[in-house]
Amino acid sequence: MTRMLDDRTNLLPQRRRAALRRDYALRLGVVAALLASMLALSAAALLIPAYAFLSRSEAAEQARLASLEAALPPKDEAVVSIRLAALSSNIKTLTALASARSPSTLIRSLLAIPHEDIMLSGFTYASASGKQSETFTVSGQAGTRDALRTYQLALQNVPFISSADLPVSAYAKDTNIPFDIVMTLAP
Repeated sequence: MTRMLDDRTNLLPQRRRAALRRDYALRLGVVAALLASMLALSAAALLIPAYAFLSRSEAAEQARLASLEAALPPKDEAVVSIRLAALSSNIKTLTALASARSPSTLIRSLLAIPHEDIMLSGFTYASASGKQSETFTVSGQAGTRDALRTYQLALQNVPFISSADLPVSAYAKDTNIPFDIVMTLAP
């Protein structure tokens, strides 16, 4: 009897067994298709927020690109060449300013020159323009003609001054002589 329990015999006819196997395979296929479709639907549902985020990010990047393109200079060659010419003239001006003498340095140098019996009252600086050279004018009052002449000669001996011109009319008075010495600065 134990042997019969272990030996399971199928008493169904062969056609019925084949029909059961087909039904089982069909049911298994339907369940697998349902699970696959549910998996696909759930994956699609999970992709919706990612798609929404990416589409908003794309719109933001498109707006950013449009603003950057608007901020860029125009691609017209004429406009670019005009801007390049303006920048070149600015460079020339800045280079000239870098090599120019400082008026405060000139004033300090002139104040270092001995000027006994001379009262200095004003300084005027004119930078070089075109073919004209730099000029520096010293105004003041001299106590005597000799003090004025000594000061003019001292200015002419300064290395960065090429000439120190004083009108002859300045020597008309003997004392308390107002003067304006125009100095041409050496290049």
